[in-house]
Order: sequence, then structure tokens, then C-alpha cells
Amino acid sequence: MEIRISDNVGFCYGVNRAFNNTIKLNDKKNIYMYGQLVHNNSVIEKITNTGIKIFENIDNLPENSYKSTVIIRAHGITSKEREILEKNFKQVIDMTCPIVTNLIKLSKGIQEKGYYIVVYGKESHPEMRGLKGNLSEDKILITKEPLKLQNKSKVCIISQTTVDYPSFKKFYLKMLEINQFSDIIIKNTICRETYMREQQALEISQWADKVFVIGGKNSSNTTKLYKISKMNCKNSYHIESIEEIKEVVINKEDKIGILTGASTPLWQLENIKKHIEGNIS
Repeated sequence: MEIRISDNVGFCYGVNRAFNNTIKLNDKKNIYMYGQLVHNNSVIEKITNTGIKIFENIDNLPENSYKSTVIIRAHGITSKEREILEKNFKQVIDMTCPIVTNLIKLSKGIQEKGYYIVVYGKESHPEMRGLKGNLSEDKILITKEPLKLQNKSKVCIISQTTVDYPSFKKFYLKMLEINQFSDIIIKNTICRETYMREQQALEISQWADKVFVIGGKNSSNTTKLYKISKMNCKNSYHIESIEEIKEVVINKEDKIGILTGASTPLWQLENIKKHIEGNIS
């Protein structure tokens, strides 16, 4: 059996920064996360095991918030949510990924120049909710489907940071085809780290007999890697734990590819790799 692991595995820069800085806070009392710091259950379990608590509803704050610290998740939040947290907590620690922060700043600047923002992304994703909530909401559209826009001549098309470039390109080309814009900006705002993992997924899935894509089922970038892999290797599996691969038969002749999402820790990768190596038929 031959195992090939992607060159880009483990935490990306933004997740690594958020996780390490959060873990360092475990010696303090009364610490909360507003929502999941990142989309990986193993990481969240490790954080909550230190005593850090999670709350999901901005309208239902912890009773002791006035004497507590709150952590802003890596995906970012809306300006209204930030205002509520700053008003009600003793300390607010912002773990928003710098790439997401830059996306918000870029979008604000473009809006201020009079452009209507069209984002290729999933409207319900935390990153997209945070982006929309930091801009003039009547001047932004988040969609995965190309649409004909009415009375919009000055438009900027950007992307969620975790989407794949071929899909983004297909989207903006269709937008140009069905609309008549007098002034158009197209800005590729996909995270370079996720793009590099996408290229590795394409290469490895064309080589392997079986591919294991490790990461949260609610992780956008991990799901993207799985979809790319599945197109080239039908025996591709999106897994979060060893339990999910116990039914997969691994032969000694197999070429095994392993990919991870940007919020997948190396300890999760190592555990699954050891299991694969120890369960060859």
C-alpha cells in the first residue's frame, strides 16, 4: 500500500492563529465563544475541555457576561453582533481570520465608491452572514446562482473565501453574459491556502484508488475538497473520525490519498493515518 498525503494539511494560518490564541486563555475564568471558533468537532471538543463555553444566540447572552471574556469566531460576525458583545462583555477577543477581515475592508471600500456587491457564496455561511452584516445590506447580493440584476450598472463581483475557483469563474462569466454592466470589477477573493489545497485534491484524486478527506461535515472548504476528489476518484470519503472508515476495505495494493480541510488538526490526521496503516486486508 502507498499513502500520499497532501502537501497542505493541518490548520491554515487563520485557524492556527485562532486556536493557539484561544487555548492560551484556558488559565482564565469565565471565557465564552460566540458560536464555534472553527468548523471541526475535534477542535471544539479540545477547546471546551479547557473550560471555555459556547453560546450560539446573541439574544441570549450568558448571565455573567459583564464579568466575562468572549471570543469572536474565525469566520467573523456582523457589526451589530460586535456592538452587542462589546457592550455586554468585560473583554472581547477578535479571532476573525485576517483574510476574512481583509474581505470585509475591501468590500466596504468598493461599496463606498458606488458599486453594488455581488458575492459568489452561500448566504447562510457564517462568513457570508458576517460580511453582509458589515456592509450596506441593500447594496449586496450573496448567491450561488447567476441572476439578472435590475437597474444595476456599476457592479463588483467577489467570492466567499472558501469556494473553488472554477465554480467562481463559471459564475462570473454567466453574470456577464446575462447582464449589461457599464462598470464592472471582478475580484478573486478566494483564500490562497484553500486554492492550493484544491489543486492538491485534484492531483491526488487522479492518482489514488481511495481518498480520505478529513474534516468537519459543516466545513465549507473540506466539503469542497471532497467534491473535487469525488469527481476523479469514486472511492472518496469525507470523514471526521476513525469510526467512519471502519467499514471501508483497504487492500495492500491500494494507493491511498489523504486530504484535510483548513480547520482539521494534525492530531486528527495522524490518528486516522495510523488506523489506515494498521487495517490492511
